[in-house]
Amino acid sequence: MEQPDWYYVDLKQVGIDFADPAEVESYDERQADDPQEDRALLARLGIEHFHVVADFGCGTGMLACEAAQIAKRVHAVDISAEMLAKSLRRAKGMGLGNLATQQAGFLSYEIPDNSVDIITSKFALHHLPDLWKGVALARLQRTLRPGGKLFLRDVVFECDPTEVPAVAESWIGWMGANTGYDRAEVATHIRDEHSTYSWIMAGLIERAGFRLLQADYSMRIYADYFAEKA
Repeated sequence: MEQPDWYYVDLKQVGIDFADPAEVESYDERQADDPQEDRALLARLGIEHFHVVADFGCGTGMLACEAAQIAKRVHAVDISAEMLAKSLRRAKGMGLGNLATQQAGFLSYEIPDNSVDIITSKFALHHLPDLWKGVALARLQRTLRPGGKLFLRDVVFECDPTEVPAVAESWIGWMGANTGYDRAEVATHIRDEHSTYSWIMAGLIERAGFRLLQADYSMRIYADYFAEKA
């Protein structure tokens, strides 16, 4: 659908370029994602065999494929064609035929309203400025069926603005010691991407028409939100 000239273009890469095949191939190792953790998350969200699931910013499809082993249908959405190709290879290797990919972002995906039971997204919404996070969350709310569940994990600053320098430096140090991301890459995230404050994110979720069920924070930089369509 054609958008007005003021509409945000969400297909552009922000931060690390995940159109680069080398970045895609190293992604799982650097993120240290765990399929067992994904299975536990899906169980917590109450996934059933008759559910339709959508995973936004699906990356290499680890969570989406875990969902597809249970759900009726899974939409795997990402702006990176390389990530989607990796997701399809993963699904094929697991013998899954109920996973559909879509190259799109939160503002450009095309999934009918009231058609999805569970929406998940890990480390993707921070690619949008706060104004457009709100628009994106409102779109997700419309996509869910009544009572549908949302799980959102992202980099969120749980601190006062005056504490940002200390929290940022602490996170950079931790990432260098515990992940495959170096100082320059984490600094790029903080400087050029759009992570926000905890009180802003919680407010955006609720203003979009969700009932916020739980918000869990760790290291003052990571947040998990569980919500349902109000």
